[in-house]
Amino acid sequence: MDGPAIQRGTPQRRLTLTPIAFDLILALSQVRGGLRLSDLAHIVGAPVSSVQASLRILLANGIVDRLGDDRVVYRLRPGHPAQAALVDVAAVLAEPEHVIGIVLRANPSVSFASIDRQGFVFATSDDADAADMSRLDRAIGAVRAARNAAPALMQLRGAEFGRLARVDVGLVARLVSAVRLKGHLPITHSPSISG
Repeated sequence: MDGPAIQRGTPQRRLTLTPIAFDLILALSQVRGGLRLSDLAHIVGAPVSSVQASLRILLANGIVDRLGDDRVVYRLRPGHPAQAALVDVAAVLAEPEHVIGIVLRANPSVSFASIDRQGFVFATSDDADAADMSRLDRAIGAVRAARNAAPALMQLRGAEFGRLARVDVGLVARLVSAVRLKGHLPITHSPSISG
Protein backbone atom coordinates (compact mmCIF):
# COMPACT_ATOMS: atom_id res chain seq x y z
CA MET A 1 0.00 0.00 0.00
CA ASP A 2 1.48 3.34 -1.07
CA GLY A 3 1.17 6.58 0.90
CA PRO A 4 0.99 7.25 4.64
CA ALA A 5 -0.81 4.75 6.78
CA ILE A 6 -3.92 5.99 8.53
CA GLN A 7 -4.38 4.64 12.03
CA ARG A 8 -7.81 3.31 12.86
CA GLY A 9 -9.73 5.47 15.27
CA THR A 10 -7.74 8.64 14.46
CA PRO A 11 -10.19 11.30 13.34
CA GLN A 12 -9.16 13.09 10.16
CA ARG A 13 -9.89 16.78 10.50
CA ARG A 14 -10.49 18.63 7.24
CA LEU A 15 -10.39 22.38 7.07
CA THR A 16 -13.62 23.72 5.61
CA LEU A 17 -13.78 27.49 5.30
CA THR A 18 -16.89 29.54 4.69
CA PRO A 19 -16.93 32.82 2.78
CA ILE A 20 -17.05 34.59 6.16
CA ALA A 21 -13.84 32.81 7.22
CA PHE A 22 -12.09 34.04 4.08
CA ASP A 23 -13.39 37.56 4.78
CA LEU A 24 -11.97 37.33 8.32
CA ILE A 25 -8.60 36.18 7.00
CA LEU A 26 -8.59 39.14 4.61
CA ALA A 27 -9.56 41.62 7.34
CA LEU A 28 -6.96 40.27 9.77
CA SER A 29 -4.27 40.44 7.08
CA GLN A 30 -4.62 44.23 7.17
CA VAL A 31 -3.74 44.73 10.85
CA ARG A 32 -0.75 43.94 13.04
CA GLY A 33 -2.19 43.75 16.52
CA GLY A 34 -5.50 42.05 15.78
CA LEU A 35 -9.16 43.04 15.89
CA ARG A 36 -11.97 42.65 18.39
CA LEU A 37 -14.97 40.45 17.60
CA SER A 38 -17.39 43.36 17.17
CA ASP A 39 -14.94 45.16 14.87
CA LEU A 40 -14.51 42.04 12.75
CA ALA A 41 -18.29 41.62 12.46
CA HIS A 42 -18.63 45.24 11.32
CA ILE A 43 -15.75 45.01 8.84
CA VAL A 44 -16.99 41.85 7.13
CA GLY A 45 -20.67 42.76 7.45
CA ALA A 46 -21.73 39.54 9.17
CA PRO A 47 -23.59 38.73 12.39
CA VAL A 48 -21.40 38.29 15.47
CA SER A 49 -22.61 34.67 15.85
CA SER A 50 -21.46 33.81 12.30
CA VAL A 51 -18.11 35.49 12.89
CA GLN A 52 -17.69 33.52 16.15
CA ALA A 53 -18.42 30.24 14.35
CA SER A 54 -15.85 31.00 11.65
CA LEU A 55 -13.28 32.12 14.22
CA ARG A 56 -13.70 28.81 16.08
CA ILE A 57 -12.73 26.92 12.91
CA LEU A 58 -9.78 29.24 12.25
CA LEU A 59 -8.62 28.93 15.88
CA ALA A 60 -8.96 25.13 15.87
CA ASN A 61 -6.78 24.93 12.77
CA GLY A 62 -4.10 27.29 14.11
CA ILE A 63 -4.72 29.97 11.48
CA VAL A 64 -5.85 32.60 14.00
CA ASP A 65 -4.73 33.38 17.56
CA ARG A 66 -6.94 34.70 20.36
CA LEU A 67 -5.06 37.21 22.51
CA GLY A 68 -5.90 38.92 25.79
CA ASP A 69 -8.29 38.27 28.65
CA ASP A 70 -10.14 41.54 29.24
CA ARG A 71 -9.91 42.96 25.74
CA VAL A 72 -9.82 39.91 23.48
CA VAL A 73 -8.48 40.39 19.97
CA TYR A 74 -7.95 37.97 17.11
CA ARG A 75 -5.02 37.99 14.73
CA LEU A 76 -3.54 35.79 12.05
CA ARG A 77 -1.08 33.39 13.65
CA PRO A 78 2.44 34.46 12.68
CA GLY A 79 4.35 31.85 10.76
CA HIS A 80 1.40 29.64 9.83
CA PRO A 81 2.54 27.81 6.66
CA ALA A 82 -0.74 28.45 4.80
CA GLN A 83 -1.18 32.09 5.83
CA ALA A 84 0.13 33.75 2.65
CA ALA A 85 -1.81 31.35 0.41
CA LEU A 86 -5.05 31.87 2.37
CA VAL A 87 -4.69 35.66 2.22
CA ASP A 88 -4.03 35.46 -1.54
CA VAL A 89 -7.12 33.30 -2.08
CA ALA A 90 -9.24 35.57 0.12
CA ALA A 91 -8.14 38.60 -1.92
CA VAL A 92 -9.38 37.14 -5.22
CA LEU A 93 -12.17 34.74 -4.25
CA ALA A 94 -15.05 37.17 -3.81
CA GLU A 95 -16.15 40.02 -6.06
CA PRO A 96 -13.62 42.88 -6.21
CA GLU A 97 -16.01 45.41 -4.64
CA HIS A 98 -16.55 43.14 -1.67
CA VAL A 99 -12.83 42.46 -1.17
CA ILE A 100 -11.78 46.09 -1.52
CA GLY A 101 -14.54 47.16 0.88
CA ILE A 102 -13.20 44.79 3.55
CA VAL A 103 -9.62 45.90 3.00
CA LEU A 104 -10.53 49.60 3.25
CA ARG A 105 -12.60 49.08 6.42
CA ALA A 106 -9.92 46.94 8.09
CA ASN A 107 -6.72 48.78 7.20
CA PRO A 108 -5.80 51.34 9.90
CA SER A 109 -4.17 53.72 7.39
CA VAL A 110 -7.58 54.38 5.78
CA SER A 111 -9.42 57.21 7.52
CA PHE A 112 -12.37 57.46 5.11
CA ALA A 113 -13.87 55.21 2.44
CA SER A 114 -17.00 55.28 0.30
CA ILE A 115 -18.37 53.54 -2.78
CA ASP A 116 -20.74 54.60 -5.53
CA ARG A 117 -21.40 53.62 -9.15
CA GLN A 118 -18.09 55.19 -10.19
CA GLY A 119 -16.06 53.13 -7.72
CA PHE A 120 -14.31 53.81 -4.43
CA VAL A 121 -13.09 57.07 -2.95
CA PHE A 122 -10.83 56.68 0.06
CA ALA A 123 -8.44 58.75 2.10
CA THR A 124 -5.35 57.61 3.94
CA SER A 125 -3.93 59.39 6.97
CA ASP A 126 -1.01 61.74 6.36
CA ASP A 127 0.89 59.97 9.13
CA ALA A 128 -0.08 56.43 8.05
CA ASP A 129 2.36 53.70 9.01
CA ALA A 130 4.42 52.46 6.06
CA ALA A 131 3.69 48.80 6.89
CA ASP A 132 -0.07 49.49 6.93
CA MET A 133 0.17 51.27 3.58
CA SER A 134 2.15 48.36 2.17
CA ARG A 135 -0.55 45.88 3.25
CA LEU A 136 -3.20 48.10 1.68
CA ASP A 137 -1.31 48.44 -1.60
CA ARG A 138 -0.55 44.71 -1.74
CA ALA A 139 -4.21 43.71 -1.24
CA ILE A 140 -5.55 46.20 -3.77
CA GLY A 141 -2.81 45.18 -6.22
CA ALA A 142 -3.80 41.51 -5.86
CA VAL A 143 -7.43 42.32 -6.68
CA ARG A 144 -6.45 44.45 -9.69
CA ALA A 145 -4.04 41.80 -11.00
CA ALA A 146 -6.66 39.04 -10.71
CA ARG A 147 -9.66 40.90 -12.15
CA ASN A 148 -9.93 42.83 -15.41
CA ALA A 149 -13.06 44.62 -14.24
CA ALA A 150 -11.84 45.84 -10.85
CA PRO A 151 -13.64 49.01 -9.71
CA ALA A 152 -12.06 52.44 -10.07
CA LEU A 153 -10.26 53.78 -7.02
CA MET A 154 -9.65 57.40 -6.08
CA GLN A 155 -7.07 57.57 -3.30
CA LEU A 156 -6.38 60.83 -1.50
CA ARG A 157 -4.12 61.74 1.42
CA GLY A 158 -5.65 63.20 4.58
CA ALA A 159 -4.91 66.91 4.15
CA GLU A 160 -5.66 66.83 0.44
CA PHE A 161 -8.90 64.97 1.11
CA GLY A 162 -9.95 67.51 3.73
CA ARG A 163 -9.28 70.40 1.35
CA LEU A 164 -11.03 68.83 -1.65
CA ALA A 165 -14.01 67.77 0.46
CA ARG A 166 -14.57 71.45 1.21
CA VAL A 167 -13.95 73.05 -2.18
CA ASP A 168 -14.54 70.50 -4.97
CA VAL A 169 -18.30 70.65 -5.54
CA GLY A 170 -18.30 67.59 -7.82
CA LEU A 171 -16.39 65.48 -5.30
CA VAL A 172 -18.54 66.71 -2.43
CA ALA A 173 -21.74 65.80 -4.31
CA ARG A 174 -20.31 62.37 -5.07
CA LEU A 175 -19.28 61.75 -1.46
CA VAL A 176 -22.59 62.92 -0.03
CA SER A 177 -24.55 60.53 -2.25
CA ALA A 178 -22.13 57.57 -1.92
CA VAL A 179 -22.37 54.72 0.56
CA ARG A 180 -19.93 55.48 3.38
CA LEU A 181 -17.85 52.48 4.41
CA LYS A 182 -15.61 54.12 6.99
CA GLY A 183 -14.93 57.48 8.61
CA HIS A 184 -16.65 60.83 8.37
CA LEU A 185 -16.75 63.50 5.72
CA PRO A 186 -14.81 66.64 6.63
CA ILE A 187 -17.68 68.76 5.29
CA THR A 188 -19.17 71.51 7.39
CA HIS A 189 -22.10 72.22 5.07
CA SER A 190 -24.03 70.49 2.31
CA PRO A 191 -23.01 71.43 -1.21
CA SER A 192 -25.33 73.68 -3.12
CA ILE A 193 -25.73 72.21 -6.56
CA SER A 194 -27.79 74.18 -9.01
CA GLY A 195 -29.32 72.44 -11.96
